[in-house]
Amino acid sequence: MGSAAAEPAARPGRGAPAAAVLAGLAAAAPFLLGLLSLAPNRLLSPRPAGLPLTTPVLLSIAVFLLAGLGLALAACRARSLRLAELLAVAMMLALLASAGMAAEALLRDASASARAMPAAGFWMSVLLVCLAGGAAAAGRGAAPSLFWAASLLGGSALLLGGGLESLSLLKEAAARGPEIRAALAQHLALSGGAFLLALLVAGPAALLALRHPRAEAVLMGVANAVQVVPSIALFGLLMAPLGALVAFFPVLRTWGIGGIGPAPAVLGIAAYLLLPLASSFLAGLRLAPPALLEAAAGQGMTDRQILRAVRLPMGAGVMLGGLRLAAVQAVGLATLAALIGGGGLGALIFQGIGQLAADLILLGVLPVVALSLAADALLAGAQTALGARA
Repeated sequence: MGSAAAEPAARPGRGAPAAAVLAGLAAAAPFLLGLLSLAPNRLLSPRPAGLPLTTPVLLSIAVFLLAGLGLALAACRARSLRLAELLAVAMMLALLASAGMAAEALLRDASASARAMPAAGFWMSVLLVCLAGGAAAAGRGAAPSLFWAASLLGGSALLLGGGLESLSLLKEAAARGPEIRAALAQHLALSGGAFLLALLVAGPAALLALRHPRAEAVLMGVANAVQVVPSIALFGLLMAPLGALVAFFPVLRTWGIGGIGPAPAVLGIAAYLLLPLASSFLAGLRLAPPALLEAAAGQGMTDRQILRAVRLPMGAGVMLGGLRLAAVQAVGLATLAALIGGGGLGALIFQGIGQLAADLILLGVLPVVALSLAADALLAGAQTALGARA
């Protein structure tokens, strides 16, 4: 009986076998696809570069491989899945350190304009390690918060310590520091402004639709119709009326409103956010059982009191889910604002595409991904905390 009871505890948790396989693939990727590539300058195409056989590089590679082996072994036991997640962190940091030290060694004998950039094997390994860390966390029924927090902390330490400064991406970032900060501020303003505008419209509209079915039909019809229009087309459709409005009221130019620029982008993004916000608000407001609403009305509570004491507390989780989706969508759609002169991180991405500069593209893409993950994690945490309180 004792051995039979202990047997289930030794089985791998959900996702644990996948973590072992992913760790093996991540360990092989830099050797099969290359860790770094070397280019004469930032515009010319890079060529695969061999791994420098210096002592620091070899030690970091050894740590990377040993961490991968440990991850694969730890993922085979349910009790070791937290250790497997930590080993995924070690694997990630060793990979970053290997790339940084290998780039420094490659550039010692190269020209001053040469650039050492991560090759396909590096990026593939990063992706696979992230998936392995997530699979290990999923195997123990948890979110990969430990993996992400430790990886970000360790990666920041490497970055601040100068361990990655030889990589071309960091050199490009150092050369364009003010431009990146300005683009990031513009992106936050675009996505944040559109999110707030959509929230101001969706909230009252959902309350109106709750009481009037015809208003709901109009609201959801308009919100669904906007989703059919491609984002670039919607931005273009808004340019003409805004330009005409500014022609009649020139004072609007002093407020930054015009046919070209951030104004049509903010309005267009807000229109796209109307559907997830309005639908989640309505679903949340209707979550309270009719019997409970009748009981509250029977006690003499007004509609406003029922809204505050019953509907909002019970539907807050569903509403936060809509806010979460809309926030991530706003960050992503703000990237396209650069096509109509709205600025933001999309300007770096499209500039990099025009110059065939991969580093410049990544300097726009990576902050967008980070902002999306941060917004999602923040609202997911609030949703989880609200569910725990309930």
